[in-house]
Amino acid sequence: MMLMKKYGWLMIVSSLMTAACSNTKHLPKGDSLYLGANVTLKDNEGSKSYRKVVRRDLEAAVRPKPNSKVLGVRLKLTVYNWAGDTSKKGFIRKALRNFGEPPVLASSLDLESNEELLVNILENRGFFYPRVQSHRETKKRKTKSYFDVWTGPQYRIRNVVYPLDSSQISADIQKTKEKSLLKPGLPYNLDLIKGERDRITKQLTEKGYYYFKSDYLLAEVDSTVDTHKVDIHMVPKHYEIPGQAYNVYKIRNVYVYPDYRINARRKDTSMEQATFHEGYYLIDRKNSFRPVVFQQAMQFKPGDTYNRTEQNLALNRLVTMGTFKFVKNRFDPIDDPANPLLDVHYYLTPYPKKSLRFQIGVQSQSDSRMGTTSSLSWRNRNAFRGAELLAVTLRAGYEAQAGGNTQRPPAFEGGAEVSLSIPRFVIPFIKVVPSSMFVPRTTIRASYDLSLRQNLYLITSAKGSYGYQFREDIRKEHQLFPININYVRTDTLAAPGETTIDYSNLVFNGLIIGPSYEYTFNSQAAGLNRNNWYFDGLADLSNNILGLVQGASKEQPKEIFGMNYAQYIKLQADGRYYLNYAPIHKNNIWANRVILGFGYPYGNSRQLPNIKQFFSGGASSLRGFPSRMVGPGTFNDRYLNSDVTRPRYVEMLGDLKLELNTELRMHIYQFVNAAFFVDAGNIWTYYDDPRFPGGKFTPDFYKQLAVDGGLGLRLDFNIIMLRLDLGIPLRKPWLPEKDRWVFNQIDFGSSSWRNENLIFNLAIGYPF
Repeated sequence: MMLMKKYGWLMIVSSLMTAACSNTKHLPKGDSLYLGANVTLKDNEGSKSYRKVVRRDLEAAVRPKPNSKVLGVRLKLTVYNWAGDTSKKGFIRKALRNFGEPPVLASSLDLESNEELLVNILENRGFFYPRVQSHRETKKRKTKSYFDVWTGPQYRIRNVVYPLDSSQISADIQKTKEKSLLKPGLPYNLDLIKGERDRITKQLTEKGYYYFKSDYLLAEVDSTVDTHKVDIHMVPKHYEIPGQAYNVYKIRNVYVYPDYRINARRKDTSMEQATFHEGYYLIDRKNSFRPVVFQQAMQFKPGDTYNRTEQNLALNRLVTMGTFKFVKNRFDPIDDPANPLLDVHYYLTPYPKKSLRFQIGVQSQSDSRMGTTSSLSWRNRNAFRGAELLAVTLRAGYEAQAGGNTQRPPAFEGGAEVSLSIPRFVIPFIKVVPSSMFVPRTTIRASYDLSLRQNLYLITSAKGSYGYQFREDIRKEHQLFPININYVRTDTLAAPGETTIDYSNLVFNGLIIGPSYEYTFNSQAAGLNRNNWYFDGLADLSNNILGLVQGASKEQPKEIFGMNYAQYIKLQADGRYYLNYAPIHKNNIWANRVILGFGYPYGNSRQLPNIKQFFSGGASSLRGFPSRMVGPGTFNDRYLNSDVTRPRYVEMLGDLKLELNTELRMHIYQFVNAAFFVDAGNIWTYYDDPRFPGGKFTPDFYKQLAVDGGLGLRLDFNIIMLRLDLGIPLRKPWLPEKDRWVFNQIDFGSSSWRNENLIFNLAIGYPF
């Protein structure tokens, strides 16, 4: 048994290597396993880095591709071969073959075709006279292909000439040349030429050439003008361009069909009940929508020149309105040579007006807490014929603790919310015309929440808010709520001395009144790149002006409507950076996050209200520490108080926060991913609090950071991602300063150490 523990991993690796060596056992007679291509550049054209890119791209282009590898082992091929002879049947053999990958045979390698392919790739990159020689080598029934490549000199662009004929379309092409992608000195590249054709076409469609296509442009290349240089002539194919493509179209009429049924026998497209409004006709037989719904979406007016940007803007606003399941449009030309016109038709198929949705989930915490949450939501997507989204949501959750060092009583949370989202700005006495591709929304929301700790306390909260949500573009979003009113009440259920839980830091009674603003930037919304950025910034204020007027202070707190009110300034920033370090798979990512939180309580308040404070620790925070039990500062409820009879805190909160997270995510196989992570951070109070000695923020904050590390397993099923993280503390800030790093205390063989330090987190979705 001891040998198994000591050499277990070695035995597993050895067995995998042995299995890999047998991958040729079941190959057809006379054939061999193909292992891939090796490309060697025999001349020295271009820089070292560019030659590396060329060689990598050529090797990737060779066909067939060899069997895939996992950690250097052809695991899928090994699993496939475990099924044995392909003529043998059986459930297990079939499952192994479906999971595995059949061998890539050397007989499928065609060297001559691959030589032609590599030559073609090089020519498209400006190497006009390449030479490729290939051969294969087979040893022990394994074959590799070898390609020796002489690229020759790479041709570069000398001049780019645009059409000079007398046609109007050629004159309009000439006007776009300042924005050309083809610049003198750049290497010749076929993909760049295709991009230039697309650019010109896009510019022409902005000028009303509705029927023009990039195929109507020809790039004539002259390689005789100079040594290793080319002139490129962009020429319209006048012999292929149809008459319509020469026309600059204007808009005649715009028609909107907001209740169009794709599969209905009767198409509600009759003009008999059309209503003209702000430049467009609304054909709505059932009178389901008010004309104002489409006022911001419709960009074309009669007499406007067709413009593709305006067309995309209209379609995008109709889609992002969230009311219509299908959005499509049609243009009907009126081909009068003297006055070419277009009729525009928008066909909109709405979602079902009303819907009901029920959700239920299960969650667990590392300190033996388990619970369930559920919600019931009713929606009306067109509540008042203005495409408003009216939603009523009921939610409930229950959590209980089965074990652990600090017993917490069962908790119940519930609430209800009513919200109305209007797809336009509703600002009294002001008309705002948005310019982005997205429909702005005005949100009115009212909610009631309660949080009950059995036999301890009951916190109830009633909130009303009014504000706006809008996007600049697909990456940037703003949320401005000038009106937020929140009333919080705490009812004490336990009499003094009846409980071993201290919840005094959670108590708040009064009003929170003030505006909030949140800005979000997400570069990944525009598509995944090698470097991706995310930022979320929040500014939250409460009763700043009222407190100044009344002269509120901690010694002389003021009231409004007979109730206390909170005064604070809260700022929070969440910044993230994602590096896709292996572009061959989207889940190979180095993810990083920094959270900065600053709360300044003043006037009536000595601390932020509990629902506004920061916490640290848990499944999406410091994963090597219990949930919400880190800090503040060097304070630790359990370790710094030897009196076991003294009440323990339910959770720890603070006015300031710093958190740093880094995580290396790796794709292992199909839906299985792994991660290694390190987290650091803490929370602090703004003022001294005698309940939490060492909890105030000081210039030595960096010496008070808690640090953990660990590994995780992620099961990504596309529709849901299950995350399992195992973390351990590496630095405990509550210990004496010289003893805070605890590497030397790690002892996986000790059950008491494991019970104290191994933190298991089960969650859904990534932590950041």
